[in-house]
Order: sequence, then C-alpha cells, then structure tokens
Amino acid sequence: MMKSDRSFLFLVVTVVLSRIPLLFGGFGADGDAWRIAKTALALWNEGTYHVSRFPGFPVYEILQTPIIALGGSFASNSSSLILFLFSVVVFRKLIREWNIPHPDLLLISYTFLPILWKNSAVTMDYVWGMAGILASFRYVMQKKVVVAGIILGLAAGTRISHIVFLLPFFFVFKNDEKKQWLILSLSAVFTAIVCYLPVIRSEDYLSLAKDFLNDAGGYSPVKRIGVIAYRIVFSIGVLGCVSIAAVLVMSRRRFPVIFHSTVTIASAAVCVTGIILFAILPDEREYLIPIFPFFLILLSHIADRKQFTVITAALLSYGIFSIDVIEHSIAHPKFDLKIQRGYLVKEYSDRNEIDKKRSRLSRAAIPDSSFVMIGMGPMFWLDNPLVKEDRIKEKEFRHDCARLLSGKEVFFIYALYKPQLDDLRRRGYTVYYWDEMKEYLQSFIGYSLPDEAIRPVNTSR
Repeated sequence: MMKSDRSFLFLVVTVVLSRIPLLFGGFGADGDAWRIAKTALALWNEGTYHVSRFPGFPVYEILQTPIIALGGSFASNSSSLILFLFSVVVFRKLIREWNIPHPDLLLISYTFLPILWKNSAVTMDYVWGMAGILASFRYVMQKKVVVAGIILGLAAGTRISHIVFLLPFFFVFKNDEKKQWLILSLSAVFTAIVCYLPVIRSEDYLSLAKDFLNDAGGYSPVKRIGVIAYRIVFSIGVLGCVSIAAVLVMSRRRFPVIFHSTVTIASAAVCVTGIILFAILPDEREYLIPIFPFFLILLSHIADRKQFTVITAALLSYGIFSIDVIEHSIAHPKFDLKIQRGYLVKEYSDRNEIDKKRSRLSRAAIPDSSFVMIGMGPMFWLDNPLVKEDRIKEKEFRHDCARLLSGKEVFFIYALYKPQLDDLRRRGYTVYYWDEMKEYLQSFIGYSLPDEAIRPVNTSR
C-alpha cells in the first residue's frame, strides 16, 4: 500500500501532473460535455435552466454553472479532477479499513485506469457519480445510513440511473438490520427527488422527453449482444480483458473467497447491477465507470501479486495503444485486426481535430439561404468566433442550431426530420449535409440523403 502519507502525496501529485494535458483544449471530445456547457451558460446568463439532454443531470449541470461561466473549460475539467482525487482518498480509506490485498497495486490501477484517467479531466458527470457511489458505499459499510443515502441521492442527481445501486447495498446489512437499508433507501430517493425538481420544472422538458423516445432506436438481439460485448471489452482494452480472463481461469479455485466478506459480496453485487444496467442501455462504455473500483477490489482478492501486476500493466497500456478488432463504420462494421491509438492518445488527438473541423466548416463556401445538417451541437458553435447559437431556430426545430456571422443566412443544425426538410424546401432554403458526418446522420434521420438529393459540404479535403 502507499505506506506513508508522503508516498500517497507523491501519487496525488503524479495524478495531477498526468492530467494537465487534458485539462486544456475545450470541454472534451464528447459532444455531451459541450451541451453541459451550453446549459450552464444559459442558466448563468439568462437565469433559465434548460437540461442538456434527457433525462436531465441537474446536480452536475447546476454546480457547473458558476464554474464554467467564470472559468471556462479549464475550470470545469479541473473540477472533475478534484472530484476524482476525492474518490482516490475514499478508495484508499476503504481498502485500508477492509485490508484489501495488494493495496499499492490496487490504488495505482485505480488512479491510472485509462477510462478513469480521461474522464477525470473532462466536463462530464461520470467521475462525479462514481465518487458519490464510492463514498456512499463506504458510509454504508460503516452503517451511517442517512449520510450514505444523501450522498447516493446526490449521485443520482448527477445521473438518475445511479439510484439503482441501492439494490447491491442491501447485501451489506444482516437480517436484523434490514430496517437500516430501508432508511438508506428513503433518504436516497428523497434526496434524488429534490434534486430533480428543477428538471421537472424546466422549459420544454416534455418536448425533450418526447424527442428522446422518438429517437431511441433499438438493436436487434444479436446486435445488442455484440454492442454490449464490444463496449465492455473496449472499456479496458483487449490486453486488459485477456489478462483478466487468463487470471480468472488460473485462479478459479479462489472464487469462493468472494463470498467470505461483506465488502466482496457487496462489490460483486455492485458489478452485477452495473452490468445489467449497462445491458439495458449500452450507449457509452463510460456507463460502466461506477463498477470499476468494485471490480478491482474483487480482482485483488482473486489474483496473487504477480498476476495483479500483469493485469495492472495490461490495463494501463490501453491508454497508449489499443488492439482493435473492428473497422468502425456505423452502417457496416467489419472485422479488421489492427493496432490503434490508445484511449488517452485518442482523446487528446480528437480534441485537436475538433478545433480544425470547426474552423474548416465555419469557413466553407456555402450559398445564402441554406441549412447544413452537421450532426454536431454546441461542440461546433461554442467558443467559435465565426458562428453564434440561434435560439429561435432551436425552438422551431428542437435541435441545436447556430448561424453564420458573415452576414449570409446560413444555419448549421444538428439534423432535420423529413417533415422539417420538406418545410424548409418549401420556404426556399437549400439543405446540405456535412460530408464528414454522412454515416452518422444517415443512421437516425429516417431517410436517404442521396435519395433526397441533399448535397454534401466537403471539408475533408
């Protein structure tokens, strides 16, 4: 373990230094981070709360409002780092109090796991929610149920699905303590309800919910299994999965140790709950983030020190390079084994590419009286001096929309449904699509771009 406070301080300093490159360069490569920034700036400048996306993430969005308004992306990214450092402190205390095996390697694996590394330096709620779940778990283990419930309720206020982690916490309590779990549940649910009052009262929330339900496309059973498996594997990388699988096979006789203590039983229940939740909605691999501290605890009980060292090395390597098995295409993914950029390298390069793409699209030669479908929201116009958000068009089309500031009547909109497309053409507008987002747009707008004779705006050359 980190045997002294000095060693732990060195770890914390290393964590901070390792995140510095990602604290700059915008809110992150995830478009949802920029939607959060849009929500925060609207609340700060206009006093009106518009949820960034369904179903709403009120605690995170409201807390980010002064941070983003006063400090921009650097401040909001740094706030995620602060919450992650808080989770590191909580995790360290937990593994100390419960005498978890290989504590030093466990702490290193946790602090430098690439998916946690990246998300501890972006404007997203993932590590905020994980920190809340982890802190709540520690207080549950100490039977401080009201405090634990309030913290879990706040975590659910950042992302409503976190409330389901009440279920695995049930296993912490003995038969004569089940009343404690009920108190925990009531305090968590009440806190979450209070947190979501601004969401329910927010303008256009019913319209947002309706659009979400209309846009929610289902996978076939076979494709769903493939998506779930692929995103689980690439949350930790192929090498990480292979090393873990090998250790589990070699150490299978040690599996019963999982059921020898409350902390391992509850950790296993958290992992199972998280995976089931992910199977229901596998849209992003980051949805798995809450289970990682608990999964590492289970691994540390199963693997010996040499095995855990190998696992740690394999997990950390994913930040630099990735062994991929699919040639990515929204329409037709196919098998193609290759070495690609690692999780962290890709995030850093993607952020740089976003700036270039925003500039190229803003300067493209687009005729007057035009709409361009770009499959991108505030990531395109926020902090872009060439365009400006158009709230009137956003209300009309219920999609993110910006207007070119050159004097032309040129609008950049996330997407257009077929009735909206037909209406714009009747009104004399020409509609284009951004060539780099063709497959993405084609995957959900419900009609064929070529069949509708919609021409591309070429910026890829």
